[in-house]
Amino acid sequence: MASPDTGEWLAACKKEMHTWKNLDVYNIIPRPKGHRIVGSKWVFHVKYGPDGSVQKHKACIVTQGFTQVEGIDFNQTFALVTKFSSLCTIFTLAAKHNLKVHQMDVKATYLNTDLKEEIYMEAPPGFNIPEGYVLKLKKGIYGTK
Repeated sequence: MASPDTGEWLAACKKEMHTWKNLDVYNIIPRPKGHRIVGSKWVFHVKYGPDGSVQKHKACIVTQGFTQVEGIDFNQTFALVTKFSSLCTIFTLAAKHNLKVHQMDVKATYLNTDLKEEIYMEAPPGFNIPEGYVLKLKKGIYGTK
């Protein structure tokens, strides 16, 4: 795999930061005193096509949610998942009625959930925010509880 500082990876990082800005995921604020600041990092992933060729480079910003404490930083967790039996039902109906089933990739899945809790996050490398500032998350991202 290529190094994260190559052109493909930089473009993927810029695309992720652009998505965050367009979806209004955060505010840049001075580091608040007395609040826990959650770390963050970049996660890099290569998506391959059916023939094994590289289709795209994907960069994702994730929080280090393992540092969040239940009852202080969050009250409950919830992950929207699909049950296997639901998929079987969809495929059965599609087969019975001779329908086509298409696969789709959902971009920025968790970025649509508004947060009720106050979560402050260190910006990942390359985010370019002023010294002494952090990101106050408005919406849930990968890794938050």
